[in-house]
Amino acid sequence: MKNHSRIVWMTGASSGIGKALAEVFAGAGDIVIATSRRLAALRSVQKQLRRAGIHCEVKLCDVKKEGDIQRTASSILKRYRRIDILINNAGVTSFNEFLRTPTNEFDDILSTNLRSLFLTSKSVLPAMLRKNRGTIINILSYAAKTTYTKSAAYSTAKSGAEALMNVLRAEVRDRGMKIMNVYPGAVMTPMWTRKLRKRYSKAMMSPLDVATLVYQLSVQPDSVHVEEVIVRPPSGDLQV
Repeated sequence: MKNHSRIVWMTGASSGIGKALAEVFAGAGDIVIATSRRLAALRSVQKQLRRAGIHCEVKLCDVKKEGDIQRTASSILKRYRRIDILINNAGVTSFNEFLRTPTNEFDDILSTNLRSLFLTSKSVLPAMLRKNRGTIINILSYAAKTTYTKSAAYSTAKSGAEALMNVLRAEVRDRGMKIMNVYPGAVMTPMWTRKLRKRYSKAMMSPLDVATLVYQLSVQPDSVHVEEVIVRPPSGDLQV
């Protein structure tokens, strides 16, 4: 392990932006602990990266389960004594009108996209604050900045996550902490159906491009605190 390697925990790393984040950060020399609720998919990502000469660790962690989060954070801290960067990337959505959104679906979306940020951030903050240094990067969505029909639950969760992290930033900004919110527009990920990805492929960004930008944000000097970044395709909004 190189002394300058950062310890990076990222959630939702089995596909999409999370998979690309693992590739970019680990490829740059960081020690990446990639987690997801789908261990088989994580193993597949790990093998793909290994073939490219990139190493990352993988752990099963369902961000809807507080016990999973606590065990994951504890195991990382036990091994490495610190977590330098937490990337909250796990997310789910659906495309239903307000009246057609089942309660269990609403609860699942809020648990994954909002409650999990509270739990993961709370699990790493004490260790970061003891060192007066740490970064939490939240992959939110442009849905927190505008109005998309058929996305009531998702927009609610992402807007709530924005508010949650803005409050956290205000509370810890004088403790050496950086809290960054990233708001991507449409990205070519499995969150969209195959039909939509095929239809709107030219109007979506690539996960790798977004991940590369996030990495660049993470290596800014201590004197620079990027609080939020909006990144969108040139064509703008994608309404489905």
